[in-house]
Amino acid sequence: MSKAKHLLPRINPLLLKPHPKPSIPRSTLNLASSISQILATHKTNPHWQNSLSSLLSSSPSPHSLSSLVSSLPDADSAFVFFNWVCCSKPAWMERPDSLVYSSLLLRLSKDRRIEEIDMVLKLGEQEGIVPSYEALSVILGLFCEYGLVDEALEMFRLIKEKYVATPYVVDGNSLLKLLVRNTMFDSACKVYDEMIEREYGADDYSTCILVNGFCIEGKINEAKSIIENRYGVGCIPNIVFYNTLINGYFRKNQFTKGYELFLEMKKKGFLPSVVSYGIVINGLCKKKDFKEIGKLITEMKERGLQPNGQIYNNLMDSLSKHGTVLDAKSVLKQMIESNVQPDRITFNILISAFCRERKIKEAEKILEEITRRGLNPNEFSFTPLIHGYCLIGEIIKATNLLFEMLEKGLKPDLVTFGALIHGLVTLGKVKEALIIKEKMTERKVSLDCNIYNILMNGLLKKGLLSSTKKLLDEMVGNNIHPDEFIYATLIDGFIRNGDLNEAKKIFESMEKNGVKQGLVGYNAIIKGYCVNGFMKEAFFWMINMRNIGYNPDEFTYTTLINGYAKLGHLKGALKVLCDMIKRKIMPNVVTYSVLIDAYCKMGKIEKAEKIFYYMKFNNLNPNVVTYTILIGSFLKSRNLVKGAEYFENMLINKLVPNDVTFHYLINGLVNCVPFKNHGRIGILEIFIHMVNEGWDHRDAICNSIIFSLCRYNMLNKALEFRDKMVGKGFKPDCITLLSLIYGTCLERRFNEWRDLLYFDFENVEFEIETIFRYKRLFERHMGGFVSGEVNLILDSLIEEDSGDLCKLK
Repeated sequence: MSKAKHLLPRINPLLLKPHPKPSIPRSTLNLASSISQILATHKTNPHWQNSLSSLLSSSPSPHSLSSLVSSLPDADSAFVFFNWVCCSKPAWMERPDSLVYSSLLLRLSKDRRIEEIDMVLKLGEQEGIVPSYEALSVILGLFCEYGLVDEALEMFRLIKEKYVATPYVVDGNSLLKLLVRNTMFDSACKVYDEMIEREYGADDYSTCILVNGFCIEGKINEAKSIIENRYGVGCIPNIVFYNTLINGYFRKNQFTKGYELFLEMKKKGFLPSVVSYGIVINGLCKKKDFKEIGKLITEMKERGLQPNGQIYNNLMDSLSKHGTVLDAKSVLKQMIESNVQPDRITFNILISAFCRERKIKEAEKILEEITRRGLNPNEFSFTPLIHGYCLIGEIIKATNLLFEMLEKGLKPDLVTFGALIHGLVTLGKVKEALIIKEKMTERKVSLDCNIYNILMNGLLKKGLLSSTKKLLDEMVGNNIHPDEFIYATLIDGFIRNGDLNEAKKIFESMEKNGVKQGLVGYNAIIKGYCVNGFMKEAFFWMINMRNIGYNPDEFTYTTLINGYAKLGHLKGALKVLCDMIKRKIMPNVVTYSVLIDAYCKMGKIEKAEKIFYYMKFNNLNPNVVTYTILIGSFLKSRNLVKGAEYFENMLINKLVPNDVTFHYLINGLVNCVPFKNHGRIGILEIFIHMVNEGWDHRDAICNSIIFSLCRYNMLNKALEFRDKMVGKGFKPDCITLLSLIYGTCLERRFNEWRDLLYFDFENVEFEIETIFRYKRLFERHMGGFVSGEVNLILDSLIEEDSGDLCKLK
């Protein structure tokens, strides 16, 4: 709904005011003042009612009584006075009529006294008194403000029944917004139809509310019908309706239709506003069409329109997720150059981006920048950092950040604690995660199924089955009912621990405990049978789930394909694949990776490659696992060129290698006898060049990997790999340093090179001749883009004394 806030205000609602009220005589105002003084003592003075009777000995007319109610200084006084009149029933005073009831209800509405309003309405109903049209309309608006759907609809019905009318437009619009917000579109359409039928009953804003609601729900055709029914076929009356429909198309991922409507709007003479461009740019961010976004931003500036902070933030967020954090930072630079000040959201996007790439130090600097600018970090500033520190094993720092949040008066919520628990469980520190759970309970932060699921998953991975059952009992004891995902975790956990029988019992208990086994449950139990090689039983359960109305999905089919493949039953796997495609269920990356792995294990690498290219032909991007399978297979078969090519293609596609990838590379190359140079493949050229010069094979391959990672802007991964290999006996040398210098410069972190690259070079010979010989070799692959910056760092190192960063020779 956030986008609607930008769309709807551009159409001003039609405000029909009630007729002006007659002025209240001075004598009435003076009498109201005296009444209020007596009413102020009604809790302490037992004789206040007598005092009031004496004061009102001359009977006011009904009009005067309503004026008195209106003139009292607060809702409490008005309500007490009204009750006194109703209960005491003085003979010299007429009973309260509609005018009196209406005056009181308007006074109560002004102070938003819902409970008292309800009491007065019920009393009026008993007395057969109908409040005024104005009072009922205002109360309807108040009920809408508080989200009281049934009460608001009752007011609408009452106005229609008693006054053959609809509420004031502003109150009718409030009801439309409430119904749309609660996705009660049938009721919203009925209310809207009633409003349209009355003169001045609806305005353009009324139509836009309903149109926007349908667009948010993805019902674009219904939205267009509403516009056409009011304004004519093919007529979209103004830019706000265009914006609403365009936004609806983009929300539904119908990018072509949304963009075509944007172009139609321009052709019909409607000049797009900043909001229009923002909607289209946000839609194109989802499509990852950054080239077209660049054109639109240029077009905006040429028209004298300045992209606002939200546009830049959306672009940064998309680039950080689908590109790199460096791309996002370049947008920040453009933003500042355009005199658009970054806000807290901007910096939070960067913090999340850096943490996703595990560049935690950079994320911390952004957090410091938020504070320096006086923007005050919030939960979204701290949570990614807490999770990031957990992922790299810095538990103390993650905990310190949690305490810093508390010191700043921020209340860690379920998401923050969840990030810490998830990070701890990922590191295998389940005991520490359970302590955090206790801290959550102490701070009265409610736990949910997701937190328990993470903890149970961690316990099951460690084989702590009894502890898992205790946690399940605790969860049920806290009145948190396990959902299908909890049951799936339990089933999967017991299967991984070799207890298929217990997994079956858990699966069967789902229905008894009121949880539908559903797709998630069936997929979990099918996986159990496949893992244990019981393919007939697994296939039976898939047929069974289809018979009771649950259609198998890509996960179900992939699990079966994997089960057959692991048994070497490729025909069975292909038969399942054919059934999958026949039923129009598209195989995913995992499906194809399973088949590629199966063919590789059978030694049919050419067929595995055909599947790989078929994936890409169908716009399905291979993942790290897919590449790693092929890299390992080619290196095992001594096809170094193919293995190296796939590794470099993997880096080009910004896929970060894992430990298995590195294991295949090291084992595949370390015992290889170099045969010829391969200048076009960087990792092989560096490796073979070093081996031919007499370097140790293992050191040569480690340096080649570090060079490749740095070449493709993966400096942090290069540093992480270096540290892991140092633990296994690798000694960084001057070639290592040179690669890391290039990596630092390529990632535009020139000013940080000392902090990033400082490690023990005391026993390393900094051979200037070797450095510059390999620098020339590196330049062939780096393209010379950062040659100047690299030279500056090398000059600095050469000039330093041997007691500084490294020893010169």
